[in-house]
Amino acid sequence: MSVAYGYARATGKSEAEAVEAAEMFRNFGGGRAPEGACGALYAAKMMQPDHAESLEDFFRRGAKNCTKCKEIRPNAVIPCNRCVELAGEALDFLNK
Repeated sequence: MSVAYGYARATGKSEAEAVEAAEMFRNFGGGRAPEGACGALYAAKMMQPDHAESLEDFFRRGAKNCTKCKEIRPNAVIPCNRCVELAGEALDFLNK
């Protein structure tokens, strides 16, 4: 949710639009995203579907080659808040 909200606000959406975007991802945290993906990464990819592969590559580099929640959380690869930051950084990277 945080990734979608932050991206929406960073791209000029209103508070209400950003909240609406975030709500779409309410049920995808904790390994509930399709194929067990990290919810933050999933949200980033849905925000920029044409760049999903680049986003995943960026995220993978920062998460020790992991993209699935079941790889990241139990093994303490990086904390969840870092996953959110990393997904946001991946979106920012697209704009550079």
